[in-house]
Amino acid sequence: MQLLDFKPAQVAFSAVVWTAAFAWMGVVALVWGATAIFVSPRRTHNYIGGPGMATVLKFTLSDVEILYHPDFDPQRRSVFCQNHVNLLDAHVACKSIPHAFCGMMNAWQFKIPFYGWMMTLADGIPVPKGQGRFRAISEAAKDRAAKGISILVFPEAHRTLDGKVHDFKRGVFVMARGAGLPVVPLAVRGMRDLMRKGSFLLKPAKIQVLVGPQIDTADLDDEQLKAVIQRTQQIVHDFVERGEIPPARGRGDAAQDVA
Repeated sequence: MQLLDFKPAQVAFSAVVWTAAFAWMGVVALVWGATAIFVSPRRTHNYIGGPGMATVLKFTLSDVEILYHPDFDPQRRSVFCQNHVNLLDAHVACKSIPHAFCGMMNAWQFKIPFYGWMMTLADGIPVPKGQGRFRAISEAAKDRAAKGISILVFPEAHRTLDGKVHDFKRGVFVMARGAGLPVVPLAVRGMRDLMRKGSFLLKPAKIQVLVGPQIDTADLDDEQLKAVIQRTQQIVHDFVERGEIPPARGRGDAAQDVA
């Protein structure tokens, strides 16, 4: 039995990791904030925010493997749709998305001390309440793409309790269509082994990430957009559940299996 299978050892390990992680993120935030006075969010993310936040995963001693689909274009700004497991999901995105990105969250979350500041530094998109919010976030997404920044979203809208991929909400896809941006399935498996919702206990895990192909949304009608939502969710589901990767465009061979 491994040492971290004993609860006291796991508690001690988790306490050390979280202490180191928060100290490290504090330093990153200070450097990021000071640099942001003079440098654009895209550049500060590429050289400070993204790499700095991705480093937190190293503290967990986890093995992270990133797989880029052959049809993924790393230069094309997109809306990345990631399955939601735990509080370290955004750190995985920082390690996986090869260019600057921002998050999208409820407007009130920008008022949370430290966290809200970090989201502001990343040029995050606040989601307002009331009518017209889809138009507002679509315009914000257009603005970020024009700055060279992609958008990270969690279309399940909540962290999973059972490790399964649950239904994707329509709103983020409406935003992508309104902004004329493609969506990218960002599927992560192994994160529940690292940490589960409702617990701060950590355990080193093998994490695999699939950065899928861009799927266009511009000028689609509602039925076509529904098909895009289903396809995006299916790609994420198949990788998370079975390690399957969809074949490259134009190839008729069966899906690859990395399980």
